[in-house]
Amino acid sequence: MASISEREIGKRVTIRLRGEDGYRDLVGELISTTTILNRHGQVVSFDPAEIYIWKVIEPVSRTAASGAPLSMRVYELERVLNETWRAKTEVEHNGWVLRADKGITRRANSALVLNDQEFIDEVIGWYRERDLSPTIQLVPNLHQALDEKLTSRGFSDQMDALVMVKDAAPQSRPSFEFEVSEEPSNKWLATQNDEAIAEILMRSKAKYLSIKDGENYLAVGRVGFSQDWAVLSRIWVEPSLRGTGLGRKILSALEYESSAPKIALQVATSNNIAIKLYESVGYIHHHLYRFRALPQKINLLQDLCC
Repeated sequence: MASISEREIGKRVTIRLRGEDGYRDLVGELISTTTILNRHGQVVSFDPAEIYIWKVIEPVSRTAASGAPLSMRVYELERVLNETWRAKTEVEHNGWVLRADKGITRRANSALVLNDQEFIDEVIGWYRERDLSPTIQLVPNLHQALDEKLTSRGFSDQMDALVMVKDAAPQSRPSFEFEVSEEPSNKWLATQNDEAIAEILMRSKAKYLSIKDGENYLAVGRVGFSQDWAVLSRIWVEPSLRGTGLGRKILSALEYESSAPKIALQVATSNNIAIKLYESVGYIHHHLYRFRALPQKINLLQDLCC
């Protein structure tokens, strides 16, 4: 049987191993030529010399809110979201992703929980070594015991955010004018004081949209791409023009430029106006995630984004 090559990394595979104790089967996402991520979020190692037979599991077409069991969908989507907001440093630790980036933004400076295991002490040590507040991103519905233990260990609730999703639908180009760029201009960044996160924004493939009146920016947004998802973020409307329909317009333009079958976005649970807007155009709640942290050290610019 041909060995597994690096070309298969990232694909779902099924592997039958033959060892001294007989056969055993592994199923999951291939992380390397010697490890897979199983449905429980655990990284499992194997010896390529023991492979008896293996094959790639062909993906089944799925909608934004259906398909695999909920936990798998959440973990898969969280990996997608992470891929469109890459930290400078990312380390896989037994199914958790430890991320650090100058303390700017919570997502880029927190441990992303992708299984039901617990590595609180390891996370504390890793972030303390980098002079950052130990911060953990979890999904309360999947990690209730961990959430409770973090509370007992002094981790405060920093922020709750919703992930909302929608299946893309064919649409004609919006009738209003908007600009699209593959890189954010200095003026685009300045609308939300995003100069500090420019490096994070540009680490992944994305488009940057704006609605302008002459040289004045009225609304902006970003759409990042990973796998078969488009992820919307940094949606902003000039404060004096909010409530005039510009939010709906920039959202429509972002969706038009998405070129992916599934769309996701993230929004703080406290932002009721934005949530109602997204619901009104077909977005549904996928899952809620939470940031918990020990005493604050992260740069205040973390409040720019979830």
